[in-house]
Order: sequence, then C-alpha cells, then structure tokens
Amino acid sequence: MDTPTSAISVRGARKVYGASPNALVALDGVDLEIPAGRFVSVIGPSGCGKSTLLRLIGSLEQPDGGDVEVFGVSPEAACAAKLVGFVPQTPALLPWLNVLQNVTLPHRINRGAERRRPVASGASAGPAPDLEQLLRDVGLGGALHKLPAQLSGGMQQRTAIVRALGLRPEVLLMDEPFSALDEFTREVLQEQLLDLWDEIKTTVVFVTHSVTEAVRLSDTVVVMAPRPGRIVDVIDIGLPRPRSARQIKTPEFHAYEDLIRDRLQSAWQSRDLSTAA
Repeated sequence: MDTPTSAISVRGARKVYGASPNALVALDGVDLEIPAGRFVSVIGPSGCGKSTLLRLIGSLEQPDGGDVEVFGVSPEAACAAKLVGFVPQTPALLPWLNVLQNVTLPHRINRGAERRRPVASGASAGPAPDLEQLLRDVGLGGALHKLPAQLSGGMQQRTAIVRALGLRPEVLLMDEPFSALDEFTREVLQEQLLDLWDEIKTTVVFVTHSVTEAVRLSDTVVVMAPRPGRIVDVIDIGLPRPRSARQIKTPEFHAYEDLIRDRLQSAWQSRDLSTAA
C-alpha cells in the first residue's frame, strides 16, 4: 500500500441532520487535503459546520456522503490505532484525579497495548513524552497534585492539552479550546501551544471564531460558509515562525487578518441571502 500524501483527506463530505422537509444540511461537497505536520485552522460563521467537520475527522460522527481518511485509513481505524487526539471546548477533566493523574490516565489505560498503526500511515510512534515535564513547560509544575476544582480555567485547559498529547497523536483535533478564556490567558496559551507543536510537530486541525488566533497559529486557514456548510477559501499564512505576540502588531499580520475578514464577510452575506430565500 502506498503511503498517502496527506495526513487528512476529505472528499465530497456530506452530513445531514434530520429528515425532509426539515433536514439540515450541515456539510455538502466538502473537499480538504491536509499534509502531515501542518497547523490548520477552520473559521467561519456559527452554523457553518466547523465542529461537524472536526467530528467527522475524529470518528465522532459518520458522513452521509463522500469519504474521510486519516493517513489513508478510515477515522475509526486511525482512532483505534491511537493516531488521533481530541481537545474539546471544555476540558472534561476527571474531578477526583489531580493534574498529573489526569494527563497520565490515557497512557496508563493503554499501557502494554500495542499501538496499531495502519500500514498506510508511514508514521512511527516515537518515544513516549515526559508528561510531567510537559506540564512544567506549560506552567503547571506547581499544580501537579491539585484537583481540577483548584485550577483556573486556563490551567484546566492546559491540562487537557497535555493530556491529549500524552499518546503523541499524529493528528490533534481542537474545537475552540480557548473560547471561554480571557484575552490575556488566551494569548499565553496560544504561545504555549505553538511551543509544544514546534516540539512534537503533530498535524493540528483547530476550530476557532477568532481571526487573530487563526492567523497567529496557522500554516493554513480554511474559511467556511453556511447553508449548506462548505469551504469557500483556503488561505496559506506566509508569516515566519516562531510567532510571538509582538508579530500581531505588524502590517503583514494585519494584511492576513483583513484578507480573512473579507472572506468571512462574504460568508456572512451568503448566509443572509440563503436565509432570505
């Protein structure tokens, strides 16, 4: 079997909720190719299918049409092989376990189990990460033995990110993980996420509503429009890395923000026209 050229391949994906005449077409004719090691953000108006697309890639839902593959196999097979990690909007930590216990739980559950990679993935598991060191890297060294209730929202989200990285997934899916945080905490976590990604180089698909966040984090920004959910533009971000908070103030950064906002404005207009119809 040939090694796939893409980490994630979506071809003609369609997802419908409900039945006629009240059916909601959440996605229709979605095509997307994501090379391995890329950081890709998905942005668009509410209801355009961003999270639905993420769930299809993560095997949390099945498409009603088209095809989705992760390293050349089905999302189900990729998840069974521990190729995929997921960070939701809320951290979903186990309240009776401390920080270190929460992040090491997936590793303990899978201890002794062979990591079954599809032949097509062409990827190797690599050494297990030092989870305690990762926690220290994101500023949680002093909170290793604290329970989730003793943590701020930002600290809980950092814990969830390190937990998702515990098995070194080849694909990390993130569904607006910083949306509930204040702006300062959000910027700190963006920088820490970029540092971790630069070290691990996993493929990231990151859903966001923030244009600034999308530009700062991404190699590529995918712009979606609603009714039905579809991709209207794919924009490569040609800014150098590493990307510090200071880069947000540069004319080059603002130019990408303006470009994406223009595309989003068109997406909003298409939504309004669809509603009027």
